[in-house]
Amino acid sequence: MDEFEFEIVDNDKRNFSRYPLERLKAIAPTYAERSPQRLACVELIAEREQALAQGEIRQAAKRAKWALILSVVSLVVAVGFVIVFPILRPVPQEQPVVRRATAYKPPAPKVVAPVEAPEEREPEPLPPLLSAPPPTRVGE
Repeated sequence: MDEFEFEIVDNDKRNFSRYPLERLKAIAPTYAERSPQRLACVELIAEREQALAQGEIRQAAKRAKWALILSVVSLVVAVGFVIVFPILRPVPQEQPVVRRATAYKPPAPKVVAPVEAPEEREPEPLPPLLSAPPPTRVGE
């Protein structure tokens, strides 16, 4: 294509630029295959689809960035809870048992049985097995 044909395509692009993308896709096949109008439509379609794709890529990148930030923050918070919670949790201490005050009662005196002198007591009899004489051997 020479310079004149580029100028025609450029003029056609300006004329078609007011059409939406769907309209351009509909009218492009109606022109002859290598006509300046069809080239202008195809170039506009390519530019607009590229702009839409770049916008979607930017939006996806922005969402991915926020998802990454959110996941890092949640990970830091979770690790922080695991580290800080045991430190800040109060240690349970045993509380002393408080009893109600009652009137003081002195302990009862212990009664001790009188101790008998060993001479005065009679010895207890031995059990019958121990009181028998020891067995003798046969042949002695």
